[in-house]
Amino acid sequence: MKRALLLLTSLLPAACDDAPPATGLDARVLDAPDPSDTASDVTSPGIPWDLQAAGDGFDATLSGSPARLRLRRGATTLLESPEGMPLILIGTREGGPSATRFHDPRQADPSGITWVAPTAVRSVNQAAGTVTLTHPSTGDVVLRLVRTNPDVLSLVVEARGPDVAMLRFDAPMDAGGYHGLGEQFAGFDARGRVVPMQLHIEGSASGTNEAHVPVPFTVSTLGYGVFVETTEAGAFDVGATEAARWSARFEGNRATVHLFAQSTPRAVIGAYTRLTGLPRMPPRWSFGHQQWRNAWDSDAQVLEDARRLRSEGIPTSTMWIDNPWQTSYSDHTIDRTRFRDPEAMMATLRQLGYRVIFWSVPFLDAVSDGATPQNPAERLWVQARERNLLVRTTSGRPYVTITRYGGPSGMPNANGSPMDWTNPEATAFWVDQLRPVIEAGARGFKLDYAEDVVCELGGTRTGFRFFNGDTERRGHWFYPQGYHAAYRAALDRWAGGDGFLIGRASSWGGQRISDLIWPGDLDNDFSNHEGGRVGGLRAAIHGMVSLAESGFPSFASDTGGYRGGMPDREVLLRWAEHTALSPFMQLGGAGTSHNPWAYDPDAVRIYRGLARLHDDLTPYFIEHAVRASAEGVPPLVSAAVGFPGDPGSARDTEAYLLGDDLFVAPVVTAGATHRMVHVPPGTWVHWWTGAAYTGPMDVTIAAPIGQPVLLAREGAVIPMNPQEVQSLVTTEGDQVVDLGDRATVRRMTAVPGPSPTRRALVDGASVTVGRTASGWSIDWPMSATAPVLRSELLVGPQAAMVTAVTVGGAALSRSAGAREGTCTRCWDADGARGVVWVVQEGAGEALIQRGGV
Repeated sequence: MKRALLLLTSLLPAACDDAPPATGLDARVLDAPDPSDTASDVTSPGIPWDLQAAGDGFDATLSGSPARLRLRRGATTLLESPEGMPLILIGTREGGPSATRFHDPRQADPSGITWVAPTAVRSVNQAAGTVTLTHPSTGDVVLRLVRTNPDVLSLVVEARGPDVAMLRFDAPMDAGGYHGLGEQFAGFDARGRVVPMQLHIEGSASGTNEAHVPVPFTVSTLGYGVFVETTEAGAFDVGATEAARWSARFEGNRATVHLFAQSTPRAVIGAYTRLTGLPRMPPRWSFGHQQWRNAWDSDAQVLEDARRLRSEGIPTSTMWIDNPWQTSYSDHTIDRTRFRDPEAMMATLRQLGYRVIFWSVPFLDAVSDGATPQNPAERLWVQARERNLLVRTTSGRPYVTITRYGGPSGMPNANGSPMDWTNPEATAFWVDQLRPVIEAGARGFKLDYAEDVVCELGGTRTGFRFFNGDTERRGHWFYPQGYHAAYRAALDRWAGGDGFLIGRASSWGGQRISDLIWPGDLDNDFSNHEGGRVGGLRAAIHGMVSLAESGFPSFASDTGGYRGGMPDREVLLRWAEHTALSPFMQLGGAGTSHNPWAYDPDAVRIYRGLARLHDDLTPYFIEHAVRASAEGVPPLVSAAVGFPGDPGSARDTEAYLLGDDLFVAPVVTAGATHRMVHVPPGTWVHWWTGAAYTGPMDVTIAAPIGQPVLLAREGAVIPMNPQEVQSLVTTEGDQVVDLGDRATVRRMTAVPGPSPTRRALVDGASVTVGRTASGWSIDWPMSATAPVLRSELLVGPQAAMVTAVTVGGAALSRSAGAREGTCTRCWDADGARGVVWVVQEGAGEALIQRGGV
């Protein structure tokens, strides 16, 4: 469907309470204990003071008037405030925050705001780690530096004066890259940009600044991180206004600055993620290929695509029923004029090995004053209004969208009111409404919108009012999380927890609730996010990686983009190369469809191979997702974050490290058949040829469509799915090959290194791969449940020299069936591909003999 922001002009003019907003949905983190100043007043600018705190291997010192910061790991200083650059400035305005005017943190000097650095020392309490500074304009400013846990040092800042409106934190720019900050379509490194922490209405092609998942956390490639914990509006100015300074500016009078300094940038991201909430582990079936259309004409069309995917050999585990599918927005009732027999459709999809998810929005069709409800959703709206379950305006009336939302065909667009998730009764009401479609077979939802609670329009506050007393000042942060939490509660209750949530918008901490972020409507081309464009393939890559570096490990863009309709063949297939080499791959978008058979038979062949590659790699993806959900370590990072000691890795603005052992350099230029690649440190082997490259080095590598630049680290052992698996969903009968049908088989791809590599595969059984004097070895002790091991060794041109393979002294037969696993106790080799295939059954060490030794 076409997704556009629902303009909020009906909310103006608005008034915002001057008092601090009431507590809304729980921020969950972690402010250090409330600042307090218990020492006697001294009120002098000349008193020397410092506060110190130490984490695991790093420490921070706060000292001086005005306050300055030093952050060190061991003896290395990572971040230090220079003379003349106060760490903390207080934004003041007579009377405090304006009730109607928005103090725009994107501006270095917001209208009406005066920045002041307090210098006079009122009190110091070393035992509590607290100092109180003061200034006539700011009143008392209490600072407290504490150790929150071994990974985090936290600076709590509270400005207590009546005229305080904003806080600002300044630090010097350094040689590192500034990554994270949420979903960033413009690039991995935010240097030179102002990055807002909330959505704004702007004159871009989409009508917004595309800040759907802002996260006030940045990780430096030098090995430190900064998270400003606040739910107020803000922005990071990363050397855009002043080349020597980066600045974080936020509304409000209180925030906590959390400091991280782990051994690697990736470890910094893990520490941040553990602090704000470990991400959910998505259901394992969701890692399989997914498919949808922008609008389904009928249940027959759904089943036609479902069967065509199977007949074309494109492995798929999930299908989306996008908008329109309901009788009205949002009654969650399947429209039988479009899907005439939904029960039969859902039953057939289950038999074919598909999970099904449905599109949804947080709105109910609104009813005009004096009008009679005309559809089920309007009748629900009347109930919700009477029970105070809807977001309201300053007048106390339900907010109603001005811009209509809805589908592309067959169902009228609508005006509606968003549910108020701060009212527990609203969540319970929505959970009950979702029960019928979940019991009909829905196992997930694609949740559109929720970024609509914007903080301002044209510089004026928007005036949202929530049940808990909050306004848009915090609502922009908690609204998407409350929306997602309602659907999570419904899936937990009615689907036994076997549910999958895709979110469009979120905020820091939201990784605990939704399974996946989808970026919405990207352009159907190769473009970046610049010059007013939303951006295409390049923007998708940047969004995925920047989110992973911000605590959101799971992301999936529409393969081929959305804006502009059906993509051209090259864009579709190059985009598929990227999504195949990411943990989640989904095919769909605007236009009639993005199905490869809408192009030509060769497009089907290429797409099939890419979808097959993706689904073959799902054990590897799942392994890293499990680690992300347990430790917060991202499953993928940019080359710059993955190899922080290598300056050349920062130059490739689209390359990324996938897991620990795969390096991806997508092709993002129309007409290109080769890719200039900066190979990172170490030895890496080309997936398609077995050619070895030892980095760091720059090299041009051939990249015909269907063979993206994919390098495997020497010594890697990559767990894989059996080649013939069509679905990750367990099915009944023999129509579809699922993982259960190949429970006795394990598969891996390995790059033998100079030392043996021992690696646990899917069920914990370990395989050891190494080199021998005359070739290579695979030691398979055999799993109790999986006696068959299929192996692919990437050994380069030496594959052509293999003369024999034995297990326990018995020779295996050479057969082309080894390539697809259609034989047992067999092997094959291809020098051009640089691959040796071995299929062994039962425990034993396979010895691959190379001739000419």
